[in-house]
Amino acid sequence: MNLNLLNPEQARAVLHKEGPLLVLAAAGTGKTRVITYRIARLIEEGVPPATILAVTFTNKAAEEMRQRIESLAPGKGSAVWVFTFHGFCAKLLRQHYELAKLSRHFTIYDQSDQKRLITEAMKELGFDKETAKASMYAGIISRAKDDLLDADSYAIYAETTIDASRKTAAKIYKLYQQKLENTGGVDFGDLLLKVCSLLKEHPSIREYYQDYFRHILVDEYQDTNHAQYIITKTLATKHKNLCVVGDDDQSVYSWRGADIRNILEFERDFKDTGVVTLEQNYRSTKPILEAAGRVIRNNGKRKAKTLWTQKEGGNAIHVQELMDEREEASWTVRKIEEEKRGGRSLSDFAIFYRTNAQSRSFEEALRRAGINYRLIGAMRFYQRQEIKDALAYARVILNPKDEVSLMRIVHAPPRGIGKTSLERIKAYANLNNLGALDSFKAAPDIDNLTPSCRRSLTELSLFLEKIQADLPSLSAGTAMARILEESGYLSWLEKECETDLEAASRLANVQELLNSVKEYEERRQAAGSTLTLGEYLEEISLQTDRDEISGGTESVTLMTIHLAKGLEFPVVFLTGLEEGLFPIGSNNSSPEELEEERRLCYVGMTRAKEMLYLTHASTRRVFGQTYSNIPSRFIMEARVEGAYSNPQKRPQVAPSHASPVSSVPHQRMGAALRVGSRVRHPLFGTGEVLEKTGSGEAAKALIRFQNGRVAKLVLRYAPLEVI
Repeated sequence: MNLNLLNPEQARAVLHKEGPLLVLAAAGTGKTRVITYRIARLIEEGVPPATILAVTFTNKAAEEMRQRIESLAPGKGSAVWVFTFHGFCAKLLRQHYELAKLSRHFTIYDQSDQKRLITEAMKELGFDKETAKASMYAGIISRAKDDLLDADSYAIYAETTIDASRKTAAKIYKLYQQKLENTGGVDFGDLLLKVCSLLKEHPSIREYYQDYFRHILVDEYQDTNHAQYIITKTLATKHKNLCVVGDDDQSVYSWRGADIRNILEFERDFKDTGVVTLEQNYRSTKPILEAAGRVIRNNGKRKAKTLWTQKEGGNAIHVQELMDEREEASWTVRKIEEEKRGGRSLSDFAIFYRTNAQSRSFEEALRRAGINYRLIGAMRFYQRQEIKDALAYARVILNPKDEVSLMRIVHAPPRGIGKTSLERIKAYANLNNLGALDSFKAAPDIDNLTPSCRRSLTELSLFLEKIQADLPSLSAGTAMARILEESGYLSWLEKECETDLEAASRLANVQELLNSVKEYEERRQAAGSTLTLGEYLEEISLQTDRDEISGGTESVTLMTIHLAKGLEFPVVFLTGLEEGLFPIGSNNSSPEELEEERRLCYVGMTRAKEMLYLTHASTRRVFGQTYSNIPSRFIMEARVEGAYSNPQKRPQVAPSHASPVSSVPHQRMGAALRVGSRVRHPLFGTGEVLEKTGSGEAAKALIRFQNGRVAKLVLRYAPLEVI
């Protein structure tokens, strides 16, 4: 291992001896190198690799870390525990499933499965008209689990609030959790919550792992939530050899439960902490770093650090004002075409925006210009209908209690089993205390089912049992191929291709799924082990949207800034820099929320390696109406000298249908909105605030409009104007 490849501060972190270590790694300063070199050094000094735990936040980052450790410590690095938090917790729960009160092959439900179960629970509780809010309640439940509140604890908390939605969420949470347990499933929040419970309630397990892991390293520590903080702190209690690496200036996931205090207060939590600050940037040019630094220094709650680079020169940052969002997109595409003519690849370019809705104008402009692009954050491969269908078969085979997956495969392919028949089967199952699959097997004994329905249920049951019996002798790839073939799913898709053009695409995706299993198998074989179907399902169940980001066809990349963290591009367009849009909410935001918006801007700026464009529109349409905007405070804070090289003239008079005073309308509300305030909405008209609940990003107002409509709106996003 060549320490000469490290700069002095990186070397200090790598060579740190025993005890806690905080590595403040600013953007582009080589934090992954520090982590991997530190692990290799520990192995070199005699620490058993299997007693080292390294945790990061994406599967892709974990895989890259594994490979780099193995290259630095050949033959030993592969024994290091390298996981995402959720992957690590899943491993522990598989090993101690009985103590965790789980089935051996418990199913890990993703967000769409979670939403489906929550929708079921809402209907059973009589909230049929509110099922459109299933995603909102899924978010509330997930945050509760991140805060280590189980269903009973959350119900107690909800009773102390005046927010009716919290009380509703408590009822939904309780039934949803019962449904999860009945189906032998867990969601992502459960993985963390149940490991915290396991460590708390079973001293022998807790003490075993506290003793076992001699060194723990956590990447992206600024993104940890409360549950992850507790797991980390608990495991590091004995040896206290905890190295956390992160950047408080890049903490942008509070809406997912991340708590910036975890990194800001690390030295309080662990006495005698060594602190190393990495400030030498290897990514961006000096003008980019200086402008980003001027922006982030406006935050009060941060650890002081200043990025610098040895790179000489660099292009000036360009700020461009456009007439509206359509012209913003057209101008951006023209600049891409201009740069491409100068020799750049399309893959050099990235367009960042604050909200997903902003992608539309850029997509249209790129299509008009005939430029390839990839939209990150759109429906991911493993979320596509045909892929979820195929995986549902595998999940039922491994976990027959998985009713969600079983109900999915009943109709894929169609088997002539209607809604009424399923209701009769469910009633029979409830009466006889049977699981869903067992009730399918009992089809001959259920009254009022058609012969064809009974036959279909029996055939499906026999097929599942046959694969289940053969599974121990099958590789993951062979098992998946047999599932798709013998279930009739492949032949059904092939037949569909004759009349449905989209079926060909679905068939290609299913074939790509088989390729995926093979690739996983090959990677596992290269490491000297085999891959079971259950292990494959677990790996892909833990995939996140950021794991889908990869290369491929030369194309421009479009994504929200949140997804850009950890990436880099030669040329970046940071768009929509207007008050109310970015920072979102502006005057209606708390100081903490504005600081997070500023950190998000800093993240976006520091993704650029060579060129950075900042764009904003004079007017922007919201709910079909056009509103005037003022440039984002972040542009002013960047203080880019000579940025407006060819500024487009701002209209002197706003359009007659636009507000002459503000950015997007929700910026005008201000934090002073209170019960009794009069407001105007572009669609609903004028109204009066009846109730204000929640705070921060979750703040809502109940409003009665003059047309009789009563609506609860999220203040941060509602296009409201105080009258």
